Amino acid sequence: MDDSTGRRRSRRLTAGALLTGGVMYGAANAFYWVMFPDDVADTADNVTVAAGHLGAWRVETVLFALAHLLLLPAMLGLAATLGRRKPVVATVGGAASLLGLYFSTVHLWQYNAFFGALAGGGVDAGAARPVTTAIDGDPFVMASFAVWLLGWLVGLLVLAFGAWRARLVALWVPLVLTAGQVLDLVGTGVPVKVAVSVLMVAGFVGLARGVERSRAAEAPAGTATPATAAA
Repeated sequence: MDDSTGRRRSRRLTAGALLTGGVMYGAANAFYWVMFPDDVADTADNVTVAAGHLGAWRVETVLFALAHLLLLPAMLGLAATLGRRKPVVATVGGAASLLGLYFSTVHLWQYNAFFGALAGGGVDAGAARPVTTAIDGDPFVMASFAVWLLGWLVGLLVLAFGAWRARLVALWVPLVLTAGQVLDLVGTGVPVKVAVSVLMVAGFVGLARGVERSRAAEAPAGTATPATAAA
């Protein structure tokens, strides 16, 4: 298998991971907010929330885990796709997004699996509160939480705008992802969170199509010819 064939295969896998990972991410986010629409005043109260719909809590845990397992290679593949045209963007965006996704995976799994296990074991929120208070106040946990939020926000948008600058996607793709990320941070309520899911899915679909177009454009001549994004 020559280099051009390997690149095309890698881009096909990247496009597939972007598409399925993005859809899974949006579905998990929407499912969570539809099933658990009320914000909690205290972290320990998630035990009570999980106990109320334990089956749905388990489903949401699996959905988010699958989304992250797909998005990790998707971001790595997107960075590799941009690496030959925008090496600085690929390095910065790839490193930031991978760090963010890694800590997001750790936090979300700990968050979902931990509270699901407590709820399934009949532990009440009061008994869990000293543990959650210690976790929430730990400097290492707080730092890793910040890396998650900033890494995912900055990394994804750097890669998305880099894909636009490399003419892989149209401008609407990074703009839609920016809107989704910002709205997720500042917005509240089920309709807003569902809108976030729709925006994120649309953005990831756009990224997947851009990577797939670049693979198709390279195929005839076996060279890395930039694909012109559709307006």
